[in-house]
Amino acid sequence: MKKDSPKKKRRGCLGLCVSIVVVLLLVAATLLTVSHGTPQTEGLNKRLTILTYNTHRMGMYAKADKNRVIRYLQRQDADIVFLQEVEVYKDDHYLTLPELRQAMRQYPYSYYDFKIYNKRRQYGIVVYSKYPLIHKQTIRYTSRGNISNFCDAIVGEDTIRLFNNHLESNRLVVQDLPDEIETESVKSSAQHVAEKLQSARAIRKEQTRIVRQTIQQSPYPVIVAGDFNAIPLSRAYLTIRNWQLRDCFLSGSKGRLGWTLSKHGLGARIDYILCSRIFRPAEFRVEKVNYSDHYPCLTTLYY
Repeated sequence: MKKDSPKKKRRGCLGLCVSIVVVLLLVAATLLTVSHGTPQTEGLNKRLTILTYNTHRMGMYAKADKNRVIRYLQRQDADIVFLQEVEVYKDDHYLTLPELRQAMRQYPYSYYDFKIYNKRRQYGIVVYSKYPLIHKQTIRYTSRGNISNFCDAIVGEDTIRLFNNHLESNRLVVQDLPDEIETESVKSSAQHVAEKLQSARAIRKEQTRIVRQTIQQSPYPVIVAGDFNAIPLSRAYLTIRNWQLRDCFLSGSKGRLGWTLSKHGLGARIDYILCSRIFRPAEFRVEKVNYSDHYPCLTTLYY
């Protein structure tokens, strides 16, 4: 009987190893993308409703009375709201900051933090709260449009530190795809996309390091929300969560698909609500409303 050559055996072992790695990655991706938690809230009588939403330039800066994002936020009436890509203009033809403040007057406390601030427009992130906000602080990055911040919410006798994040985007657009199915065109597009992804990952790596460090310095329980621009298997997600925080989607619902971005027919989970383990997430949902290129995420935290 003819024996297999050492080279053939090595190829077989390599193929088996690759198969095992692929299976493990698929299992991990499933565990981090499909919710599987059963909320345990018995005996917990305090609760907060939390919403996070990348608004895609505040519903493309439509006036308040016609702005579907604003109307949606008003209907939800969450206790604490984290918004990203909030854009307002000085020009009265578009949504202005006074109009946005007036439309969101149901929230007596807010933290507007703009990364882009010029004579024409302001662009950044916002926290709305029904509870007093103190100790507001910006986490600034060198990237043009990205920013994080934190502030402390005084909820009765409790203090909770809130982190709002809009991390570096991959900035992929339809034009990055090949014009035609030819070897050179596909190769050139693939190289271009790879360079974009690598650049964005490097920037997010530093941003997430700073966020993680700031979370660790918090003397209070934390709620960390926003658009990470990274999937659950990414270094950015794993660094910020660090397995010390609960992923509210995973533990706050069961058997749901968590895609929060729907763009060019592709879906991904890149928006998150994380929290300290003192909180028990429940009733988590991703609302498939088409007012932005992202979907809003809502949950109720019991503690």
